[in-house]
Amino acid sequence: MSRSRPAPRRGMMVVYTGIMLIVLLAMIAFSVDLGYMYTMQSRLERSVDSAALAGAGALVDGSSAASDKAVEYLVRNPVDSAVTIDDAAALAAAKAQFLSDHVDELTIEPVLWDNATRTYVTGASQPNAVRVEMEYRDLPLFFGRVLGRDAFTIRAEAIATYQPRDIVLVLDLSGSMNDDSELRSIGKLPQADIEDNLYQIWQELGSPTYGTMGFEPVYVASSDISEIKQTLGLDTVPYPYPSGSWSDFINYVKSDGDVNNAGYRKKYGMLTLINYWLERKPRYSQTPDLWKVSEQPITAVKDAVDVFIEFVSMVDTDDRMGLAVYDAADGEAQLEISLTDDFNLVSYTSRHRQAAHYHNMTNIAAGLKEARLELQQNARSGAFKMIVLLTDGNANWYQGSYNPSAARSELISEANKAEAEGIPVLTISLGAGADTSVMQDVADITGGIHFNVPGGQSVEAYRADLIEVFKQIAGHRPLKLVK
Repeated sequence: MSRSRPAPRRGMMVVYTGIMLIVLLAMIAFSVDLGYMYTMQSRLERSVDSAALAGAGALVDGSSAASDKAVEYLVRNPVDSAVTIDDAAALAAAKAQFLSDHVDELTIEPVLWDNATRTYVTGASQPNAVRVEMEYRDLPLFFGRVLGRDAFTIRAEAIATYQPRDIVLVLDLSGSMNDDSELRSIGKLPQADIEDNLYQIWQELGSPTYGTMGFEPVYVASSDISEIKQTLGLDTVPYPYPSGSWSDFINYVKSDGDVNNAGYRKKYGMLTLINYWLERKPRYSQTPDLWKVSEQPITAVKDAVDVFIEFVSMVDTDDRMGLAVYDAADGEAQLEISLTDDFNLVSYTSRHRQAAHYHNMTNIAAGLKEARLELQQNARSGAFKMIVLLTDGNANWYQGSYNPSAARSELISEANKAEAEGIPVLTISLGAGADTSVMQDVADITGGIHFNVPGGQSVEAYRADLIEVFKQIAGHRPLKLVK
């Protein structure tokens, strides 16, 4: 016996279809809102990341400048659109409005970031990073109100800092680094300026006198050395330094062409004695007190080192610094200080060096090589590597002999090796006789910058310009997001 089936209820399909459409529409609405939420979140993260990086890049100008730059990038990269503002006044107004609109949603603060622990502290006197935190509250949903929610909040945080630098300073300790203080530079510099510098050096040595000699030279007609010593009262006075003698000094004043051209032939005094020391006995082993005095242009080199250290120390970015010098006693170069965070040691050591400290000639290539090798061997893998070369730029020593052409060629070869290693060289030439052309070549080859401090000018007069140059070279150093 068969049982008949009931007829299908066609009306149920309509109900099922309606339900499915509602579910499908709800899913579409949810997907639209979810996609919108993710889009806004990613835009906010992009905006906050750019603000933190921009702020970190401006930290060298101070915390206020860093915060201002971060706000600028938030204004230029809002979550809802991209903004192009070229007018300074319009940008200032936009920043003020942005801060007013988001006073309770935005935090910008310079912080001290510890890379080892990946934590930060606020209120540091020398921050090394910028933290940006931003919320957008009550952003409207398109369909969320159907599901009982009509708004959402997004939040993002970013911390950016400088990549630490490993820097090697390369100092010229050749004999020419006191030329601007010698009578031989008359013609390049005014004679009065040179004589004023010699007087300054005399005072810095404690204004010594020997026999009857004061600073101003006096003429002695005799050519007999013994008679001249007696006239000057030097026959009973010991010569003050390890190298040289009263007889050698007297012969120098009688016969040196530069002394004669300056009008001091057979004129004996502390002015001509100091000039003798600078020209004939400049090494530390010969006249060890000369590191204390303002012989030029090496004193300008020392001053520039201190300005650079001051600049680097403005922001704590975990930098390290080394010191290489040329020439060493063998005419090559030597590393005085390996990479260290003791910047005071670098300054102290440079101050305690003098022109021709170890050797008279100029082997710039050797100094650049010493710096490059130190960075290759001891720089941190994540650090930005750079060299700062301070010199009068007159290379003349190559493989143990005087050969300016070969020395210059070797310097260019070393510059190419630094470029191949990705190491920019900031070159600072100082002095009236500086070869600024080769220093510019070295900077151009390596992607660095060249800056010239003319002879007879103090570094103090160029402090602001030097700081700007240091800022430019620092721009080569990548910033990085750490959070």
